Amino acid sequence: MRQLAVTVSGDKLDAFGDYIGTGSQAERWFKALTSADKATWTAFVTVFEKRWPPVTIAEKTKAEYERELLDHALREEDVGKKTTLYDRECWTHVAWAVKALQLATDAGIDQGTSMIWQVRSKLPDVMKDLLKDEEYKAWADFTKAVMELKGSRLAEKQEQQLKQTQELKVLCADLARVQLRTPQQNPITALQSQLNKLTLSPTASLSNSSYSRVATTPTSQNPQNTYSRQPATSQQQFVIMEDVKTIVRQLVNAIPQQPDSPSGKAAYVNQLAQWNAKWGENTRVTHETGYPLKPGTAAISSGECFGCGTHGHNGRNCPLPGDHAERLSRKEAAWRAITSKVLGAFNRNLTTPISLVVNHTLQYNAAWIEELTEQDEGKAEGSA
Repeated sequence: MRQLAVTVSGDKLDAFGDYIGTGSQAERWFKALTSADKATWTAFVTVFEKRWPPVTIAEKTKAEYERELLDHALREEDVGKKTTLYDRECWTHVAWAVKALQLATDAGIDQGTSMIWQVRSKLPDVMKDLLKDEEYKAWADFTKAVMELKGSRLAEKQEQQLKQTQELKVLCADLARVQLRTPQQNPITALQSQLNKLTLSPTASLSNSSYSRVATTPTSQNPQNTYSRQPATSQQQFVIMEDVKTIVRQLVNAIPQQPDSPSGKAAYVNQLAQWNAKWGENTRVTHETGYPLKPGTAAISSGECFGCGTHGHNGRNCPLPGDHAERLSRKEAAWRAITSKVLGAFNRNLTTPISLVVNHTLQYNAAWIEELTEQDEGKAEGSA
């Protein structure tokens, strides 16, 4: 066996041959060398590096070491466990601290406090709870404090935290199940659901009758009819959020009611076309869509009937049959109901009352609308 200390060129060359793989490309090259190439060790190194040029090592920059230091993280689930470092078993937080100090040294910041608190903030909560809030003068102080943490204590704290997390998940799951049993319904959604259930129940027929809307001035001899009902005791009281009110106000202003004139009616037709183009003809009216108002009808949120758009009665007592041409469309009725529910009858005292004039004697009161809840009909906020 060769001695470890080889100093003579010839011995060096012979020793080099011992480290070449048998039958390898390097062995074939080595055997093909001339005597001049093997005359001295220096000459041999020259031809060797010519055949196999040295590879320049890609040195990391200071910024790369710092980035790697920030990315050097210890996962929560690894705290309190053991690993292998330099063929020896140790706690994971000790192995983390050794690597962190090495990276800080490579980055040239180990003698100062640079980046210590950024790295500390990324440590698992269990470790941060046990570390003292002290000013570390250098990375060696910080990593020493980490390595001095007792592994058994970390394992105990980690187990307690895991148990608390599991208990919290169970509580959240129980809460979710309770909420599914008693869902909190949005007031606008409830109103739309009731409008979708609207049905017409004719109780009698009308013949040879026509209707028109006229502006009226209430007097003491001809007072405007008002209606009120007691709310059902089981009805849930809804709270309208301010953001919903803001959206509805903006839509009321953005889709103004057109005057009852040829030009106004033409503008109304254009409004309908624009709405259908934007939302689609089969789209449900919501507090986010709005809807154009028919010219000649009462102002929105003025205590009007949602069936015909006039004053003096509510939806249940509307004299217009369900299939009459003067009835409001389902979409407009829905928009008026939503606006009245959200904003109240803010236009009641600001607009001219509109009455429904029957141009022929009624034989019998015809259709009535089963929609909304009794709480919403005939109140100050508008009729259903």
